[in-house]
Amino acid sequence: MKKVYLKKNVFLLFFLFVFLFSNNVSSQVEFHYLPGFSTSLFDINNSGKAVSSSGVYDFILDTTVPMDTIAVSLSGINNNGDLIGTMPLNVNGNIIEQPAYKRNGVWHAVGYFPGYTDQATVSTAQISENGNFINGQMSTDCCSQQAFLYNTNTGVLEKIADTANLYSAGYSVNNTGIIGGWFDQQPGGGTLRVPAYMTTGSVVTAIPGSLPTSSVNAVNAINNSNIMVGDKDQKPFIYDLTNNTFTQFAIPSGYTSATFTSISDNGIAVGYCDKFDAVVNREAIIYHPNLGSQPVFLSVILNSFGITNFGTVDGKLGTAMAISPDGKYICGWDNNMSVFASGWAVSLKNLLFTSCFTICPDNITVVSLAGPKVVNYTVPSFICPTHPNATMVLASGLVSGSSFPIGTTTNVFNLVDSGITISTCSFDVIVNDFYCIPSIPLVEPITLLNFAGINNSSSVDSLLEYENFTTISGNVNQGGTYSSILKGTTNGDYTDYFTAFVDWNQDGDFNDISERYELGSITNSTGIDGIQATGSIHVPIDALLGTTTLRIIKTDGSYDTSYCNTGSSFMGQAEDYRLVVSTNLSVNSVGNSNLIYYPNPVKNKFYVSNNSEIELIEIYNVLGLKVISKTLNSKTAIIDLSDLKAGTYFVKTFIGNSITTLKMIKE
Repeated sequence: MKKVYLKKNVFLLFFLFVFLFSNNVSSQVEFHYLPGFSTSLFDINNSGKAVSSSGVYDFILDTTVPMDTIAVSLSGINNNGDLIGTMPLNVNGNIIEQPAYKRNGVWHAVGYFPGYTDQATVSTAQISENGNFINGQMSTDCCSQQAFLYNTNTGVLEKIADTANLYSAGYSVNNTGIIGGWFDQQPGGGTLRVPAYMTTGSVVTAIPGSLPTSSVNAVNAINNSNIMVGDKDQKPFIYDLTNNTFTQFAIPSGYTSATFTSISDNGIAVGYCDKFDAVVNREAIIYHPNLGSQPVFLSVILNSFGITNFGTVDGKLGTAMAISPDGKYICGWDNNMSVFASGWAVSLKNLLFTSCFTICPDNITVVSLAGPKVVNYTVPSFICPTHPNATMVLASGLVSGSSFPIGTTTNVFNLVDSGITISTCSFDVIVNDFYCIPSIPLVEPITLLNFAGINNSSSVDSLLEYENFTTISGNVNQGGTYSSILKGTTNGDYTDYFTAFVDWNQDGDFNDISERYELGSITNSTGIDGIQATGSIHVPIDALLGTTTLRIIKTDGSYDTSYCNTGSSFMGQAEDYRLVVSTNLSVNSVGNSNLIYYPNPVKNKFYVSNNSEIELIEIYNVLGLKVISKTLNSKTAIIDLSDLKAGTYFVKTFIGNSITTLKMIKE
């Protein structure tokens, strides 16, 4: 399993002992998880006080105090403990929410823009650190949402609206009253939220650069140095208003978008990256130049301090929503909608820039049917601003590119400086000699497979969703095409479809485009009558030699597209066999000494000649698909390749009883 540890050298251990002995506060990073309904944390201050929608959480005490009964909801807190949220407002007998704030222990209602109705809406955002401003978005009716700025000293509520734009929103405000948010340009209809900053007098300014191409973008936060963070075209950015510098960052690998949600006064940005899945799938990120040129997962930082179990359902942090102005606390919620999610908070103390963080690869799982397998992996990387000469050293396990045995090999790497181990991480390379076991809820047996020397009849009464026939092997040659006959039961007058999967490149899965084949269907069969499906499988010319797996799956209603889990709506059965891939014994892969071909690489015309008659020429792409077939019965030929795309191809020439295969590059 993947593990990350932090080890202290002798000096650090001595310092830690003295520190603790003197009864100072522990210097360790801490993580608190708040399991329960709707405990999401939206903002946090330098004292570790954070707000949920219904209370104030104290990190040091690990307790939550419910909000005052006069309030309806909370959204922000500053270092003075001032709060922003909502209070009830009676409009013609209808109760709606209005923006409100608590300052010096007293709640104050803000009200709405003039002309509001009982359809007015509001979402509050933040209270500035000096308590002078609050902001958010409100409307006077159902649909006229605009950013607002409220001065708590003068009591002036201002609509921040540019007549050139339809809508706007404020997400953050700093001590000088600059708002971060977005405005909606709606060019030609639709939605186009442009990240922007705003000031009193309805001065709305887009961040530098061209308009975004995606519809949802925003400045999510601004600190007291006028540095803004947010997202544009699904990528996180930092904009420094003082220096007019805009920096956009990459989306972490494996995710489809990312954003920064908050930035501290000392320049630490936090946020999250996410995927477009059926459920919320986010992971918290953190950025500072001392941590590298791109955002890293917050979990990596916590792992380096020995915090590996977050208590969340999926093991991920989810959304990092806010960082305290001094950069010592971060809060957010797990992978659920914020209204339902469980919150969490982190205390980084002063250790973020005084420690080393090792970034381990994920565990690697591969399949090999013929013993040990060569596996390449990425050597762990690290962030270590305090040890610029540190290096990563393999302590145990095998180097990348080694032949890994069947089973689990744990690779342990140490981060070392001047002979002292600073941190350690490990990950597993798992070599299995089996593939995933398919899941088919209702069994309808396959009763016959006849293919490439395999002629296997199986029981019509089988109750097994998966049958392992890997002791039975067929033999195929590279570039060959083989027909198949299949039978099975259909449980009445229904149609079942046969799909084959072959792991030609022996990478442990059947995901590649040339590894799936549709082999026909049967209708209203008992499995022992004369009804059968026929199809064919072409072996790619570049299929790896040796033993691999053939998987046959029969499903009702349609061909199968997932070789592991066919889904709860399918009936059928899966069977596994072995195939031994060989070279075609009649193929001279070096080339017939009398065969002449040119040019190679070729642009359009390809010339072939031989002192004996060339009967047939076939050309295949790298997927093993035949793209040209030309009967010649001639000693010379000119093949027109102008319609082929650039790439690598294999040319087979049939001369007498021999077949010569050569590799050709099309420019």
